[in-house]
Amino acid sequence: MRVVRFKLSGKTAFFKKPDVNTYYYFTYGNIHKIAILGIMGSIIGFHGYNWQSMDFKNNIYPEFYNKLKSSRIAIVTLNSQGYITKKVQTFNNSVGYASTEEGRNLIVKEQWLQNPEWMIYVKLDEITEQFADMILHKRAIFLPYLGKNDHFADITKVKSIDIEKIDNFNKIHSLFETECFKVDRYQEEDDDIAWKYTEYLPVELDMELNQYKYKHFTATNMNVKSNNQNIEVYKDLETKSNLYFF
Repeated sequence: MRVVRFKLSGKTAFFKKPDVNTYYYFTYGNIHKIAILGIMGSIIGFHGYNWQSMDFKNNIYPEFYNKLKSSRIAIVTLNSQGYITKKVQTFNNSVGYASTEEGRNLIVKEQWLQNPEWMIYVKLDEITEQFADMILHKRAIFLPYLGKNDHFADITKVKSIDIEKIDNFNKIHSLFETECFKVDRYQEEDDDIAWKYTEYLPVELDMELNQYKYKHFTATNMNVKSNNQNIEVYKDLETKSNLYFF
């Protein structure tokens, strides 16, 4: 299977969760598919939510999602043990309409990911070929960012490669849908500390309100077994990574 592979990173990232309490805005602990499609769409030049809001009746989805929702991707978290450090950032929004309280100053607290790094794989088709060509030639229509325009995205180590489908494997190096694999909690290597990251992450937008639809994902260095014979796993022969696409 032909794919484009690239490293995606930044100093910070903020993939906002829709659930908010009185004081904090929280982030997902990892990048998710909708965010990656947004980055791809910005580079190609597809429009987002502001464009959609101009005509909700005819624009069921943002343009980037409508064009790219069938794309297949794999995500390998490069941060140690699949975990990206989070820190809470506090800043003031002194725009007059930001707060109804005295002083018109809104104190905003956001949870940011620190120094996130991923290796992203995108299966090539007619539309994603455009994306691959753009990043291979270091071009973009709109500036890509990691969830919010405060967080610039660095795209490096871009390469178009062939990956092989494999039937025999005992590890998955990318994020995978938890329900598709059984994780073996025992480790054969005594010097290899077992770790596992799990989280519900967005994978789709619904048609009515464009709200997130979720699936549970896992990243681990432990052995895994497939729960379904129809699940496909691919190997990047250069990095020796076993990949699950979704």
